[in-house]
Amino acid sequence: MAVNRDFSSTDSRVHIFSSNVATFEATAFKVTELINKGIQSHKTSHVIVASGNSISQTLGLLSKDDADWSKVNWYLADERCVAQDDKLRNDVQVARVLKKSLGENFGRVISASSSLSPKEAASEYASRISAIDMFDFCLLGMGNDGHIASLLPKHPALNSNQLCSDIYDSPNPPATRITVTLKLMQSVSNRILVTAGSGKSSAVHDYIMNPQAPVRLYNPTAIFADQAAYA
Repeated sequence: MAVNRDFSSTDSRVHIFSSNVATFEATAFKVTELINKGIQSHKTSHVIVASGNSISQTLGLLSKDDADWSKVNWYLADERCVAQDDKLRNDVQVARVLKKSLGENFGRVISASSSLSPKEAASEYASRISAIDMFDFCLLGMGNDGHIASLLPKHPALNSNQLCSDIYDSPNPPATRITVTLKLMQSVSNRILVTAGSGKSSAVHDYIMNPQAPVRLYNPTAIFADQAAYA
């Protein structure tokens, strides 16, 4: 049950819950709703998802009976530049979670190539993404430092005019990443943020107060969070 407490009394985008589980359940319900609408409208659903704990928890609560998941294409918001089968790959982690919650027919997980240089991989991934007419949603979590996907606070890539960018200075190894950019994210009608836990409270405060915070620039259309994150 959502708690009636927003950081802004007029901001209908913000949904705060009493626990992290309730937060992830509500996000999973929203994701399922949007995927079903996408399949109904154009026979398939293209979505953008990040990796990370909040996303994994959300995807882990999806039910295989609630949608035709085989028609979903899950595009990764960012990817670590490591070998294709490396357990650090975001596509490996997301596919593992989806298989556990939805079984074998969870659709396709699509990410940047591991066989190209970072710059080439970013360009090639952007080319594939540009062929998509519409993404049904973009689902992101938020790092304790306020980063989204692999876009760090104050990073030059926040201003990129490309759809994807290669990153070489991520503070968490591996330092080299491929990330979709704000230009792409902002073109998606449904921009969802899910975050939970007291470790996110500093980043949430920065989002509220700082117009240049990555999440503020992402400009989510729906925010799902627990009370601890907004403490």
